[in-house]
Amino acid sequence: MKGFSRIDMDAVAPLSPANKTAALVSGKGEHFDWKPRDIDVHTDIPIQLRQATKKEYNDPNYVDLKGTSIGRLRVMGIAAFSSQDKKRWVVRCVCGSYEVRRSKYIKHSLKHGADEAGREPMCMWCRKTQLLQNGIGIERGKPLIDINSAD
Repeated sequence: MKGFSRIDMDAVAPLSPANKTAALVSGKGEHFDWKPRDIDVHTDIPIQLRQATKKEYNDPNYVDLKGTSIGRLRVMGIAAFSSQDKKRWVVRCVCGSYEVRRSKYIKHSLKHGADEAGREPMCMWCRKTQLLQNGIGIERGKPLIDINSAD
């Protein structure tokens, strides 16, 4: 069994927090486990698609959104489990995750360049990561750390 002859900063530095905020978050035991809501679909496995029916093609309001890109999302096709009345589209994020979105969401994002809340369209995991990078907790909707408090 070999022992360490010396411990250098290259081995220790990755284990220490990068800055004061990271130290406070890791010191409080904040964890970043994330799970989508039960009604949402978020997976790394491709979601099964279906072709549009003749009824859908003959509908004057039908718009084929397959192949369009909105923000970080690209529309892959119609989800196999969606009905003709409540159509859901499978989208793939640049991170590789698959999700399901409504036609209304995609059309609004195409028109305005953002989702309903005015943000760049992305998957739930990317949104969670972006909020955490900005120091905002999703569950509470407020900053994880009060940067104005004196330590």
